[in-house]
Amino acid sequence: MNRIMLKALAYGFTLGTIFFVIAPLGLGISLIESLKPVLVPGVFLAQGILGNTTGIGSIVFALVLNVTVYTIFYTILFSGIFSLRKK
Repeated sequence: MNRIMLKALAYGFTLGTIFFVIAPLGLGISLIESLKPVLVPGVFLAQGILGNTTGIGSIVFALVLNVTVYTIFYTILFSGIFSLRKK
């Protein structure tokens, strides 16, 4: 991997993890409640895949999906930013 992709992956993973940790703290607020699909996309993906099952397996699956979605999104975002800055 080139340097830009590694840097983008590191920043994307870090920012995704930070948002993953911060998001559940504000979900009680009604404004944040309407933003729940954006803040915790892994939960909605897990509900679509697994249905409305509960249990430790489905929670872990939702958490992994949440971090994965954020990592992919922010890696693409930061790789674009770093590529533009490099030129």
